[in-house]
Amino acid sequence: MKRNIKNILIPIDLSDAKINALNTAIQMAKRHKSNLHLLHIKDIGTHYPGMGQVAKVTTMMDEVWEKDKVFLEKLATSIMKSHNLNCSLHSVAGNRPAVIVKHSALLQADITVLGIDPNISEQTYLNDSLPYKVLQETAGHLLTVPAGKSVSRFKKIILLAFSQENPINKLRISKSIIDKNDAEVAMIALFNKKDNNLLNSIREFSGKLKSRLRMIESALSQQSIDTLNGTKDLITLSKKEDAQLIIVEADIKRTLKEFFFGNFTQKMIRNTEVPVLFVKDLTVKAENTNPLNVHYENKMQFGF
Repeated sequence: MKRNIKNILIPIDLSDAKINALNTAIQMAKRHKSNLHLLHIKDIGTHYPGMGQVAKVTTMMDEVWEKDKVFLEKLATSIMKSHNLNCSLHSVAGNRPAVIVKHSALLQADITVLGIDPNISEQTYLNDSLPYKVLQETAGHLLTVPAGKSVSRFKKIILLAFSQENPINKLRISKSIIDKNDAEVAMIALFNKKDNNLLNSIREFSGKLKSRLRMIESALSQQSIDTLNGTKDLITLSKKEDAQLIIVEADIKRTLKEFFFGNFTQKMIRNTEVPVLFVKDLTVKAENTNPLNVHYENKMQFGF
């Protein structure tokens, strides 16, 4: 049987957020029989020592990194034995987002799993978060796991649909995850009355989903929500539905206003309380997303 998720990459350190994400990645790798790649990064851009402190701080960083490396090597071995997984550790020094993007390509990762910093919601949108930086450059999909969350199985999945999306692209990865988790699926359309094409798009997407999934029809529900705040209403709905996963198409384009106040993808990264799978359109290469240099056709005509 063809595996849609052959390689899972997870940047790892010893923080609680990353360990919770690792637990989620392990369970996903077991279900999909995937190779699990742990990426240990010595981020050269994290510390800025003052004059006369460079040698001392560098030495301390190297010692900590080596100790963590030894521990993580033992952890990778333990994962292989305990969970019967092909698990390997890659230790690299460099700029964190650049290293993640590079190794996602080198290892042909189908999904990169990132644990979210618990203080991420306090950061300004002018300072792009690590997940958003990775999404801007990587060709693979990204699963974000909020701090304090460790999900062993995605029992209820919300599939978000927009107009002007490529539904087949989302189906490729969604089908495998839904099948392996035997999940219930809620198809959610966020729209306003100006978006006349969305409901037809949702009906088409829903029909294709039903025909491609080996699941009983009653496990697929469909709902359309007229909203002026898509992020807020989707997060509220995920709590109401007790969802363990939200699947959306990643959008890395921004208007000038969104450059300062965030677009839908950035807001979902920062504010959701459940894991979110951001699906990249693999037919489109990453582009320059500076709002001053790119023509942006907004998918929805209201503020996300």
